[in-house]
Amino acid sequence: MILSPGKLLRPTWAEISRSALRRNFARVRQLACGRKVMAVVKADAYGHGLKPVAKLLEECGADWFGVATVEEAIELRQAGLVKPILLLGGLYMSDPAALIEHDLTPAVSSTARLDVYAECARRLAKPICFHLKVDTGMGRLGMPPELLGSFLERLRELNGTTSPARGAMLRLTGFFTHLASAEDLLATQTEEQLARFRRSLEYLRACGTEPEWIHISNSAALLAGPDIQENLIRIGALLYGYCLPLVLPAGAPRRPLPDFDPVLSFKSRVVFLKDHPAGTPLGYGASFFTRRPSRIATIPAGYADGLSRALSNRGRVIVRGGYARIVGTISMDLTLIDVTDIPGVTVGDEVTLIGRADGASITATELAKELATIPYEVLCSIGKRVPRIEVEE
Repeated sequence: MILSPGKLLRPTWAEISRSALRRNFARVRQLACGRKVMAVVKADAYGHGLKPVAKLLEECGADWFGVATVEEAIELRQAGLVKPILLLGGLYMSDPAALIEHDLTPAVSSTARLDVYAECARRLAKPICFHLKVDTGMGRLGMPPELLGSFLERLRELNGTTSPARGAMLRLTGFFTHLASAEDLLATQTEEQLARFRRSLEYLRACGTEPEWIHISNSAALLAGPDIQENLIRIGALLYGYCLPLVLPAGAPRRPLPDFDPVLSFKSRVVFLKDHPAGTPLGYGASFFTRRPSRIATIPAGYADGLSRALSNRGRVIVRGGYARIVGTISMDLTLIDVTDIPGVTVGDEVTLIGRADGASITATELAKELATIPYEVLCSIGKRVPRIEVEE
C-alpha cells in the first residue's frame, strides 16, 4: 500500500481517517443499546476501501459484516477476517460450495435455489445457514409474507423432517427485512413495514421456527429510533459519516444524537498553471470562456476518478483555504479550476475535492445536492484507480 501522498506518481488520492471511523463505530455502538452491529462494507466499503476498512471495524468490535457479492466476501476472508459475513442480496447463480468453503451466510428470498443448497450441503456433509428476508414493502428482494408457509414446508421437506431440526442441513438462523424510508417520520410506511414484519415473525414462531438473529434497522432507523424488537442492526452510511436527513413532523422535538464525522477526503494537486486573457475558450466544446484575464490551474483528476462531469462549470474545490470554481468541461483525467482570486497558488498545491481544508469544507452531501443524488453515490463513484491512503487525525 502507498503510505503517503508524497509517494504518489499521479497526485490524486483519497484519505481515509482511521480515527473518524473508530469514533463513528463507537457512536453506532452507543446508539445500538446492546444490539449487535453488522458493519455494511459492500461496494468497496462505500468507496472507502474494503479490506482496510473492514479490518479496522473488526478491531473495533463489529459483530457481523454485510456485503453484496460473493467476491466481496471472499476478499474479506482472504484478508483474514473471521467474523460472520452475510450476503445481503443472496447468492444469485454462484456455486453454493463457496458458502461452505468460505463460511458465508446467504440471504434467501424464495424457495428457488433451496434444492441446490440442500444438495450441496449433503454432498459436502456440512450445513448451510441462511437468513430469510421477508419483503414488507421495499418491493425488491424478499419473500412475500403470504408465502412463508409454503417456504417452511419446502424447507422441512428438504431437511427430511416435519419439525424444526437443529441438525438440519439447511438452517434458518436469521430473519430480516429492509426499511424503504426510515428517515421519513412523516410517512407511515415504516410503521406499516414493522407491523408486517412482526406478524411474519409471529407466524414463524408459531410454526416452531425461532431464528437466532433478528435484524431490521439501517442507519436512518438507528437515528430515528423507532421501537424495533431486534438483536442485530445493519449499519453502513453512518460508519462513513453520512446519513439521509431525518424528516420530522412540524414542531417535533429532535432526539439528541452524537455527531458523525466524514471518513473520506478526496484530494489532488495543481500540476499546471496558465494565465489566459479574457475571451479564451477552455476545455472540450469551449463550454467556458474567460470573462477577464484569468489564472487557470489544472489538476489530474476527472470523471474517471469520480469527479462527476455534471459538475462542469458549476462545481468548486478548495485551494489554499479558498474556493476555486471548476471551469470548462471536466475531462476523463483532468479538470480546470479558476484560481485568479486565490493569491499565491503554485504547482504542487493541494486541492481538496471532498473534505475540509484550512477552515473550508466540501462534503459529499453538498455535492449530492448539486447533482440531485445522494451522498452514497458520490462516495461510491470515486474510482478504483484513486489510491486510498489511511491517515490518523
